Amino acid sequence: MKKKIISILSVCALATAGIAFVSVQPTGVMAEANTVYVSSNGSDTGAGTSASPYATLDKALTEIADGGTITLKDAVSLDGWTAHGKSVTITGGALNASGLTEVEINDSVTFTNMSWTVDAGAFVYANGYKTTIGEGVSWSNEIKLFGGAKKDTTIASTDLTVLSGTYTHIYGGSYQGTVTGNTNLTVGGTVNNSSAVDTAIKNHTGNYYIFGGGHSSNKVQGSTNLLIKDSAKAVYVFGGSHGWAAQTSIAKGTNVTVLGGTMMGVYGGSQGANSGSGANVRIEGGNMQQVFGGSEGFPLTGNVDLRLLGGTITRRIYGGCYNDDTEYYVSGKINLELGGNVSIPLNASHNDKGIYARSRYNGDVEDCQIVFTSEAAYEAYKNKLGGSDWGATYVMGSTTAADEYHYYAYTQSENIIMQTCAYHNTLAATARLSLDESVSLRYTGSEIKPVTVEVSADWEYAKPTLVYENNVEIGSANYSLTAGQICVEGGFIIVDTPAILGGSVRTSAPSGLRFQSKIAAELVDTGAKFGTLIIPKEVLGNNELTVDTPTVNNIVQTKWATESIKANKPEVYEEGYEYFNAVLTEIPEEYYDEVIVARSYVYANGQYYYAEAIERSVAQVAAYAIKDGYVNKILYDYVDKALADSTVSMESAVEIYAGETHQLLLTGNKGYVAIWSSNSDILSVDENGKITSGKTEGTAVVTAQLGNITVECIVTVKHRWTGYY
Repeated sequence: MKKKIISILSVCALATAGIAFVSVQPTGVMAEANTVYVSSNGSDTGAGTSASPYATLDKALTEIADGGTITLKDAVSLDGWTAHGKSVTITGGALNASGLTEVEINDSVTFTNMSWTVDAGAFVYANGYKTTIGEGVSWSNEIKLFGGAKKDTTIASTDLTVLSGTYTHIYGGSYQGTVTGNTNLTVGGTVNNSSAVDTAIKNHTGNYYIFGGGHSSNKVQGSTNLLIKDSAKAVYVFGGSHGWAAQTSIAKGTNVTVLGGTMMGVYGGSQGANSGSGANVRIEGGNMQQVFGGSEGFPLTGNVDLRLLGGTITRRIYGGCYNDDTEYYVSGKINLELGGNVSIPLNASHNDKGIYARSRYNGDVEDCQIVFTSEAAYEAYKNKLGGSDWGATYVMGSTTAADEYHYYAYTQSENIIMQTCAYHNTLAATARLSLDESVSLRYTGSEIKPVTVEVSADWEYAKPTLVYENNVEIGSANYSLTAGQICVEGGFIIVDTPAILGGSVRTSAPSGLRFQSKIAAELVDTGAKFGTLIIPKEVLGNNELTVDTPTVNNIVQTKWATESIKANKPEVYEEGYEYFNAVLTEIPEEYYDEVIVARSYVYANGQYYYAEAIERSVAQVAAYAIKDGYVNKILYDYVDKALADSTVSMESAVEIYAGETHQLLLTGNKGYVAIWSSNSDILSVDENGKITSGKTEGTAVVTAQLGNITVECIVTVKHRWTGYY
């Protein structure tokens, strides 16, 4: 015979059957649309549909829902742009901004598969709004594009992405304005993919510049962040600003990352201005003739960190600045890192080709070093350090490439990585990895990072890299610490605490109170142990229930109940979980109303992880089971004997008026749920004893049943006199 599993159902639920929810628009207010259309032949009194488009972009931006799409059916005139606080996509057709020397974008927009009609040399400003020039966008003339705003303005930050079109200049910052935070500029896709740009790159002439900062006497009070990728092209790329003015500044330095594209030259700093607080350049892809960590035609205050780890560089590499004056150099330290997959053929015909850590015309005054990622990298590039002809000696002051060379070797001893250097015989730095057992490895839905790395103070240059895998979800997680070619790996288990589902009555012998729990299936194969703690509430008192609680009954999981749940209670079963039971049997009659505290646990990683505790008595659970329709003598016995010393009662008679409600209250029932019913259709009674009368007068009997105990209330429904006949 199959065993019945009787689960406690939620006492309180939200009933929505038969209720209709109606959305009401205030009178005179039009609902915002997800897609609207604009046409030069449209009308702003239209509906904004394809058949009845608006006439202006302003109307479309007013009516569009945030996140919606505006479709241009043809060439739509743009006379100006007021802010609407929207984030939208604009596609199709064209925007005609001819006659405007300055075009301002004042909403967050993604432009895609559309065109612009603009005057030659026009300035287009994103004004700090998140703006994307996506695929398939063309301009009738080459323009200057700014992520920032126009002259004498102040904005918080910029966020500009450019993936198509041709531009004489692209700026992450403002034109003679101030950005109080950071500038963020991404250039990729097919930007500047034209024969004119190819010629300019070849001849080192013309326009086609990209700047992470702004133009002329501008200020960035944060940092600049420039990313070049895909097939984008430019003659020169600068992480900083286009200056030629002492008022130009970048307070927190520049950051340049190149993943792809074709360029004549890349500079970490500014052109004709001081970048202010150093430069960070990382080249991982792309093709370029020359790379400078510093600025052009101006000194750079701060440190330079130039890392060449990919891509192809064909002519020359300088850790410092490109200058024709010995006064212009890097004031801080220069670190030039070489390695990875970078290709440095240096096959140009110019006579200052080579790899230099310094600035051009530096006078040997800079503090610089060249770091090779490995001995193999050193062997690959060592013969290209400095220059070998009179021209290199002339412009560099000497052919010394750096004050120091470094290439590091790494060895491992258990959880320790040791660093040595071919040029530092005394270097013996260490990085020690440890798994912090005191850190909770309990599932939270967020990243769990229990690993600590202690790096000695003498560790040179790039610190070891710590990487986690699968450290969010339940189950086995991995970590690795990498330095050079050495990798220390390990793992830990993320534990999902059990969920204790409630109590049920086991009706087959030996009968008793069953507590059921579930645990994520991923943990079952990790060697974790499971179980359930059970103790009378009177014994536990105000103490926390743990495995160390005195007199606790620890029922260890030895058999899974998953298949039984799937077969007998499919509505309870949830894929991805395993189920186990703990049963308290042979409960004496005098303890049928005893409140029992139960708490399941998992033991893993040397720690216990607990579910939330629940409280149940066998009579309480039996009362729920009876209410849910289960008929078994033992259920009634539990309830009857638990209430044997208690008098269950409620109001014996109640008068209410037609259409009113009344709540009946049981006393002496010890909180057990009852089955409520009525012998008449002149009123109804819900599962909690709330009476709702109809419009008919009369008398009805309302009954509450607990086990075999029944109590009744005679309810009289009367009409209220209104004074009218």
